[in-house]
Amino acid sequence: MIDLSSWLWPGAGLGLLTELQQVWWYFTLSLWCVAGIFSLSFMAQSAHKGRYWLFFSLSFAGNMLLIGALDAISFYIGFSIMSLSAYGLVVDSGSKAARRAGRLYLQLAILGELLLFAALILRASAAGGQYDWQSWQQVPLDHLTILLTILGLGLKAGFWPLHIWLPQAHPAAPAPASAVLSGAMIKAGILGLIVFLPSGDPQLQHWIPYMVTLGFISAVFGVLASLLYRQPKVILAYSSVSQVGYIVVLVALAWTADAVAVLPVLIAYAAHHAFAKGALFLYAGINAKQRLPDYWQLLYWGPALALMAVPLSGGAAIKTGLKSLLSSDVVPGWLNGEVLTSLLSLGAILTALLFLHLAVALQRQQREYQHTADPGLALYWQGARLVLLLLILIWLPWYWQPMLQLSQHTLAWSKIWGLSWPLLAAVGIFMLGRWQQWRLPARYYDRNSPVLAWSLRLKRLYQPQRQWQAPVFKFNWRGIERACNRTATGSVVGSSALVVLVLLVLITFWQYFA
Repeated sequence: MIDLSSWLWPGAGLGLLTELQQVWWYFTLSLWCVAGIFSLSFMAQSAHKGRYWLFFSLSFAGNMLLIGALDAISFYIGFSIMSLSAYGLVVDSGSKAARRAGRLYLQLAILGELLLFAALILRASAAGGQYDWQSWQQVPLDHLTILLTILGLGLKAGFWPLHIWLPQAHPAAPAPASAVLSGAMIKAGILGLIVFLPSGDPQLQHWIPYMVTLGFISAVFGVLASLLYRQPKVILAYSSVSQVGYIVVLVALAWTADAVAVLPVLIAYAAHHAFAKGALFLYAGINAKQRLPDYWQLLYWGPALALMAVPLSGGAAIKTGLKSLLSSDVVPGWLNGEVLTSLLSLGAILTALLFLHLAVALQRQQREYQHTADPGLALYWQGARLVLLLLILIWLPWYWQPMLQLSQHTLAWSKIWGLSWPLLAAVGIFMLGRWQQWRLPARYYDRNSPVLAWSLRLKRLYQPQRQWQAPVFKFNWRGIERACNRTATGSVVGSSALVVLVLLVLITFWQYFA
């Protein structure tokens, strides 16, 4: 622990004192390192890679700072550095779509920071001017502070209905930036909800059913919305909205008195999603650049099957842990555990449908390339980094103690069947839909979000357009003279003289005979 209270503000400090901070730090650091190494070759030909690395480094520093913060101000500083620097990653390409997405992202990032800052001031005032987490644990919450905190951090976490920037920003950013945006940065909002709002608070208990409901709505909405798009990175963005919904359910359950049983599942879910979604975004970046050999699809199906919770995977262990929590005494009495477990099964079917739909979108993108090019050494290096993330995904459920305990519960035949039937149902529904050609009218697909128009209107409010001014007409005599001189060549002058002579003769005869 580094105590900075004598240099800065009361309670200022940095350290990894809890298991939550330690695991969060390590999986975030691992993902940033893999994305950074991937960027070396992926961004090598970029005309403005220096700018990319500047914003990448600042976002990384802010992300690491907020995880190691032992007080609210340090967390807020890291959160602000990360959020504002990520704008440079979103607009990296400089395209019109990237600028639109960046404008929306920046507007919502600033709004989220203002809401979080207001919650921080209220919380610090109630704590008597103390900013460290330990002091805040002893101070009761009020509903206004809870609302401001959920809105401010929820805009970063990206669950429904605060998700509107994700489907715009993820496709615009380069693939390694999208990997850390989805895998690491949105987890900052989740971590903030845990540390800002202490579990067991009486006022917080009233918010649990609403947050559980929001979580399941987000899980279902993310999948249904993704089926209306054909761009792989947009589908992955909506997948993040869906997966964060389950994490929000776990955050709400962690607010109960029995948070000790929930936190291991929550941490495992956050780490697992970070590595799997990071690998998928990196694969989507490679897939969009050139045609790949067929065996490269293994790099897609590895993380996709893990998020689909196939038996013996880390996703299966986590979904089993979540299902056991929803059917246990951890869930408050006013929530029906049977209904929640049924919703979890529905979510498993929908998640599998999403990744089958994504596989088709990736194949459609590959068909744009006529021939399979020689992958080259650089592409194999990029694939090696994807393999590294896959190895972490395979290693995580069997060597990390909390996930090992969850994995052991999935080995029974009843658990294997409980995990398998939603996947089989999803495959059947998907094949039937392809055979019957289930489709909505074309106008419903790949639609631009209306929030982009709202974002532009907001921009015009704080950046008014220049007022129209009546044009002032001035005769440029010198320009007219030069134009005449350029056209007054010999042939032109001779022709004009002949025309004038003919006109004079005609006028003379007209006057004579008249």
